[in-house]
Formats: sequence, C-alpha cells, structure tokens
Amino acid sequence: MILVNVLVIVMLATAVLAVMLATEDNQVERSAHLRFAGQAMATARGGEMSAIAALRRDLAHDMAAGNRSDTLAEPWANIADTDARIVGGHFSFVVSDAQNRFNINNLAHGDVISIGALEAVAANVGIAPDTVAAIVVLLHKHGPAQDLSELRAAGVGEGELQRLSLLCVALPTPTTVNVNTAPEALLTIMTGNPATAHAIILARGKGGIGEGGTIGLKSGPGADHILLPPGTGVASDYFWARGRVTSGGTSQQLTSLLHRRLDQGQPVVVAIQRWRGAAPLAAPAFGK
Repeated sequence: MILVNVLVIVMLATAVLAVMLATEDNQVERSAHLRFAGQAMATARGGEMSAIAALRRDLAHDMAAGNRSDTLAEPWANIADTDARIVGGHFSFVVSDAQNRFNINNLAHGDVISIGALEAVAANVGIAPDTVAAIVVLLHKHGPAQDLSELRAAGVGEGELQRLSLLCVALPTPTTVNVNTAPEALLTIMTGNPATAHAIILARGKGGIGEGGTIGLKSGPGADHILLPPGTGVASDYFWARGRVTSGGTSQQLTSLLHRRLDQGQPVVVAIQRWRGAAPLAAPAFGK
C-alpha cells in the first residue's frame, strides 16, 4: 500500500513537472517569436528611413538645380531588394511614386477634369457609368477615401477593384498624375491618344520631362517641349515605401505612405500613414 501511494505521488509530481516544463517552453517560444517579430519590424522601419533620406536628398537636389521633377532614373526609384539575405532571414523592399496613378480623391473637391478622367479610367477597366456616378456621390458625401477598397460601398466589385488599383490611388490631398512615372496605359487614357502617350514614354528616356514640359536636362528657348495633358505634372509629393522581413520563422510587412514637402525652404519627408500586414490595394508589389 505504501508503494502504491509513493507511485501515485511520483506520477502526480511528474505530471505537474511536465505541465510546468510545457508552460515554460511555450513562454520561451512566445518570447522568441516576439523578439524575432520586433527585429523584423525594426528592419522594415530601417527601410522606410532609407527611403525618407533618399527622397529628402532628391528634393534638395531639385531645388538647387531649379527644376522640380521626379523620374524613374533617380536614386529613390532604384531602392529595391527582393528576398535579400539578412542575418536570420530575408528582406524585400520597394519604393514607388504614389502619383503614378490617378487620385480618386480629386473628385471629393468636385473637379470637372477629374470626373472626366475617372469616367475614362472606369470605362477602360469595365466599370459601368452608373457605378462611376455612385463613386462621385460617395466621395462628395463622405470626403476623401483612405483606400480604394472603400469604393465597394459604391458597388465596385472585387475584380473591378483589382483592375482599378493598377490605374488609381487614394491620396489625402488633390494631386496630379506624374507623367515621368505613370504607366503608358494611364497616359493613353489621360491624353486620349496612344501616339501622344508613347511620345511621353520616349521623352522619359531622354532624361525625363521637366517643368513646363521640357524634355531632358536642357532648358531655355532651344529646348524640346511636350504638351502635358490636363491633370498631369512632372513632380510628386507622395511616395510608397513597402518592406517585408522574414526572421526566425516570423514574417512582418510594413507599408508607409510618405509625404514630401518644403518647410521654411527645407525638404521634409514624413510617414503620414502606416499599414502593418496587408497593404493598401494601390501599394507597389515586391519585385520577382
């Protein structure tokens, strides 16, 4: 009987010890997971800081040169990594011009040119005129959208949203489409002429388009010019910075909307919105 009691006590003690060890293992595993997640997010924030520094330098250079323009040949547009190896994992990062798309929030201010542009874009992606009218009403009534996904309330379907995200974006203030970075498909819609859109693409290959539609770095009376369509420009104030970090079996994503401006003559770049995890529809994809 004594032996049985001893065996029961030993079994109970073993069970309690097993529970304690399992709890401790879970706590250790959770602590490690949080540590790796924190390291991954810190790396993603480091990528954001590199984008901010590059964009600030670019604006300072433009102001010194006296010609504001943003092109895909500039350093900020070439900050990109895809699954680059880092200690304990991988890192992907991309910087993109957010004004390479038509800003739907221009409609919140009743701009006639913007309504016409949206109608043309919508027709291109197969959105019915009644739905376009509902989008205009939605934005007039509720103000600027935070993301294109809010257009579901106007009856825009999932497939339509995906196609729209290739040509449109939701930015907090009215903007123009940057002809130096916009896709040829959008330029064709904005100009209403494929030949004009292609001429813009060719001009971008000659050093980009500067203020006043000048082509390349040359300015003055002898410079070549191109006529910019309404609702377009050559410089940008909003940019995307998107990072994905895998470390210790955890994956973290950070998407930042950066706003660049001059403050008392000095370039300033700040992250005005951040998304952890799923990114907005119009955010850039990582390279392959």
